Amino acid sequence: MSIDQRRFPRVEFFLVPDQHEQLPVWVIKPEGLSEARGGIVVNLSEARLQILAAAEPPLDAQHYELRLLLGEDEGVPLFSADVRRVWTRPLSRIVQVGGFEFESPNSQAEEFLLAQTAQITARKWVRCVLVERMTALA
Repeated sequence: MSIDQRRFPRVEFFLVPDQHEQLPVWVIKPEGLSEARGGIVVNLSEARLQILAAAEPPLDAQHYELRLLLGEDEGVPLFSADVRRVWTRPLSRIVQVGGFEFESPNSQAEEFLLAQTAQITARKWVRCVLVERMTALA
């Protein structure tokens, strides 16, 4: 089913494999960002992060704006950062994982995520959207 035919295009759902179970995840995208890719931040290291997203469509753009979604009720992105996709790989038939790096150090999004590292490790993931960015041609 194409994005245009979805009944609720602002909601993305996928299952996250975790040991011997699959955990359901919903990402409610803010108004006007139905074309953005919903995901969850599952790992964070120095200047890099991993994001899980539904397998289709693939994360194949090079540059994205990462917007963190805090407060699921209103789905308002509070922190954002420019990120570059370093790699992607399928995690299952329906989920992919992407490795990204922050393009500018110490963004508000990176600072917030660093403060949340223990919660992310404990499966209290931060939901996000990835908005594809077009870069100027050299």
